[in-house]
Amino acid sequence: MIRRYKDHLFILLICFFSFLINYYYASIGVLPRDNFVLYNGGYKVLNGYIPFNDYWLVTGPLLDYLNAFFFIIGGVSWKTYITHSSIFNSIISLSLYFLLINLSLKKVWCFFYSILFSVLMYSVVGTPFVDHHSTIFLILAFFLLVHGFNTNNYSYFIAIPFLLTLSFLSKQTPAAYGIIGISIAIIFHIFLNKKFTKLILLKLINGSLFALLFLFLFFYLTKININNFFEQYIAFASTIGDHRLEHYNFNLIDIIIKYKFISIIISILVAILIMMPNKKSINKKNISIIISALILSILLVFHQLITFNQNYIFFLIPFLSSLIHVFYFKAFEKNKYLLIATIFICIFAVAKYHIRFNEHRKFNELEKVNISKYEEAGSIHQSLQGLKWITSLYPKNPKQEIIDIRESIELFKQDKRMKTLITDYQFIAPSLSVHDFSPNQWYHASVSYPLRGGKYFKNYQDFFIRQLKKNKIQVIYSIGEGTRPVVKHVLKKECFNEKKIGEIITMYELNLNCVDFK
Repeated sequence: MIRRYKDHLFILLICFFSFLINYYYASIGVLPRDNFVLYNGGYKVLNGYIPFNDYWLVTGPLLDYLNAFFFIIGGVSWKTYITHSSIFNSIISLSLYFLLINLSLKKVWCFFYSILFSVLMYSVVGTPFVDHHSTIFLILAFFLLVHGFNTNNYSYFIAIPFLLTLSFLSKQTPAAYGIIGISIAIIFHIFLNKKFTKLILLKLINGSLFALLFLFLFFYLTKININNFFEQYIAFASTIGDHRLEHYNFNLIDIIIKYKFISIIISILVAILIMMPNKKSINKKNISIIISALILSILLVFHQLITFNQNYIFFLIPFLSSLIHVFYFKAFEKNKYLLIATIFICIFAVAKYHIRFNEHRKFNELEKVNISKYEEAGSIHQSLQGLKWITSLYPKNPKQEIIDIRESIELFKQDKRMKTLITDYQFIAPSLSVHDFSPNQWYHASVSYPLRGGKYFKNYQDFFIRQLKKNKIQVIYSIGEGTRPVVKHVLKKECFNEKKIGEIITMYELNLNCVDFK
């Protein structure tokens, strides 16, 4: 009876701790361009906007719908927003706990590694983020793969294509890499266990059919135009990845140094893999599990190397350390020193990156900012209550940034014409309960929309203008310095009259008789 209560206590503690650590750190400072994208995306979907049809989108549409779901339940607010990401931090941390139990690790150690994992998983960014959601769904698919390998119960594989679909609808990568990685792991496992080939393929086919059905229903119910989806999410987005791969200077030594703790842990796991065949306890499923974990780690490191985002993959350290603990004595029966060293490395690395990414908020570019100077974001709008406002844009004077934002909001409200709002402060439209009619989900040159002269620029320009005409827009407002170049990038200079009307707000009155609008 006591043991059962202890098991339940571990589960509850993981749920609460992983939820609260993300909820707490999510509200300390923001990077507006990144942290509010999905906030407005959820609001748009909630009010009938359709991704790819009504706004240009290069990241996953699933997050907009998930945020809309949470907003329906809890209302459009900052607290509801970060509840979403906090729940997902709990889900993935608890999933690791059950995976390690399935691998026969003592529950106290399962609890230990799951807690450390939760510290570095979602809380490094805090708010809903496409890379994190895509990664979580991908990891869950790998966890089911490991469950199947470990138990020879391949019914788990039915859900893998569905999870990979969710991962892909969150972001193209690392989902695409995950599909390749899981395929390699399964082929390797089949090579070791040929008698299970038909069963494995049958489960995967059934799962793929279910995933295709889900995909069909998703597009049918959301009314997303397939041609728009392909052009924005596949064709244009692939040019971004191609450009990064083409210009990436691969240097293995630099990668090992940059991810030194991950590299050390991977090296120890590889050593276990090498040593295991010399031991009587060797079995094929353990090899498949370790190979799968290595594949997952390598593909996430690869994804991190070619993304423009801050590092977020250090949760691999407690995950891989837990697997070392699981398999250690199958390779080293008596010598505990390397395992003890691994545990200390894990604790040290988690503490180091916790300070860097959670305490100092490096992911949000606040590591050199005195976070204690924050202002309460509730003074901007009550929907932002709970957020401690400080950004890298006004690191020494967040109060002035709030004043500038409020001034901009008032000026925007005063204009009763049909207007579009382009801004990194994407909480503005939701806080005013209005549509921003923005042709883009977010604005990051060459990443979220094509540059002039690029292969898809004309497609984007036509889409941008089509949205302005459809909504009968007369004036465009840009709030924040980061979005000021957008209008001039898309429209010819004779198509608008530019006027700066506030500290950070610029008005572009449109000339609807110019050539771009004909």
